[in-house]
Amino acid sequence: MALQTDMQTFEAEKLIGARSAQVLVRAEALVPGAGRDAIEPLLADAGLWIGEADVQADRVVMEGEVTCQAVYRQGEESVLRALAAQTTLNHVLDMPGVQPGMLCRARGRVNHVDARYENGHMVFQIACDLTVQVLDLSPVEVISAIEGAEGLQTVFTPVHSVKLAAESSELALLKDTVALPAALDARMALMDWVAVEVEDTSPDLGGVRVKGRILVETLVASGVAGRPAVVVRYPLALDQLVELPEWLTGDVSAEVDIRSVRSRVDAGEEDGDMRLTCEVEARVRVLANATDSVEALADVYATLGNRVETEDEDVRYCRAVDRAKVCELARGTVLIGENAPGVGTVIATQVRPSIGEWRNENGQGRIEGVAETRVLYMPGGSDIPASAEAELPFSVTVPQALNEESLIDIQVISAEANALMSDRLEMKLQLCVACETRQRAQVEIVTELSEGAPLQRRPGIVVNWPLPGESAWDIGKRYGIPVEDVGEVEAGRALVMKM
Repeated sequence: MALQTDMQTFEAEKLIGARSAQVLVRAEALVPGAGRDAIEPLLADAGLWIGEADVQADRVVMEGEVTCQAVYRQGEESVLRALAAQTTLNHVLDMPGVQPGMLCRARGRVNHVDARYENGHMVFQIACDLTVQVLDLSPVEVISAIEGAEGLQTVFTPVHSVKLAAESSELALLKDTVALPAALDARMALMDWVAVEVEDTSPDLGGVRVKGRILVETLVASGVAGRPAVVVRYPLALDQLVELPEWLTGDVSAEVDIRSVRSRVDAGEEDGDMRLTCEVEARVRVLANATDSVEALADVYATLGNRVETEDEDVRYCRAVDRAKVCELARGTVLIGENAPGVGTVIATQVRPSIGEWRNENGQGRIEGVAETRVLYMPGGSDIPASAEAELPFSVTVPQALNEESLIDIQVISAEANALMSDRLEMKLQLCVACETRQRAQVEIVTELSEGAPLQRRPGIVVNWPLPGESAWDIGKRYGIPVEDVGEVEAGRALVMKM
């Protein structure tokens, strides 16, 4: 009777290509009312929005928007001014082997922002870090059972293949109004910073509900003498349903990208008190993983009748997705330059973290980097605002091993600066790190079977000295003996087997 096999199919997620690049983007805006007075930028910030990542033959085309902000001082004025600029990002990443229709995970973040005044314009130089991973799902057919022959010895290996099965996103518009104290004498919103905290991702009717907070800090211009601005902190509640088929809601994760932040100061309609209104446009993306589980034939040999000829194949797949989130407190000191005025009162603190390197220690990942910090302050005995900047090193440990495929996101949830002396500031940063690592595995399976020549064995006794690392399966397959007849394999002890 001919060999008969039962087949099963699973999808293997393969990493086709991964690339990282740093792109320098330029934006500029006209400085209104600029004359002969010196323009001094005090704070600068930028946000990057990746609108589309198009996978083409051997390349990925990324398109996005970069929005810039700056707070500056004109001449010897004590008043703070602000402006904004916007530009587009278009970049091509060459990735041999990628093809249209493959899955693409694209991320972008601003690494550094520099603002300077040139000929009536504020010129921004923005360094953007881009990361792209292209995945492909390939069907793999495995042998799950064999019939039609006696005396076969088989080994089946379990394969649990995790795959990125779907991606869905929704644009959310969050809006809130905050009452401002009359003593603040609020004039206008100057600059905004945001951080995102995803607190819960769970199945809901019709999809997945993502809950969390968008933490907003707005620098508001004030009419109070000696304090030209103040930071107003407030959270916006995030509660967004993202449509997804019910059968895909078992293993999901969420990402939130900020497209724009708009804030303004208005007088209230009833009491006339000032109010701060903020609108945040965000994209809430849900990634759904699914798992295919099969028992695949890993090896086979015959002990009766004809030999079994096999064709083997090495299959790579994703066996697991590890996620971790850690928040840690970092401290540091910002020194004021020799020629800079001494610190009197701190107005605002702006921090941008960037990852320098990572390594694994004792099964855990250690992430190190630098937090670019700029502090806006009022000097002692002066009403002209100034700023100071420094690079503060940080180190965060996450409870999982990292690899080259790990996606790492780092945010500053809160930052505080306190004047220790007139020439230095103590910094406290709350860093939040989220990591996702897709663990890859490789398995050798039998893909095709056929009957070979008849087994030719002479009856008798075989004495075998096992080689280092040999198992009962290896020895049984060599001599065509059932595994249970081989006995216990022990290095340095001879095996006596009957043919």
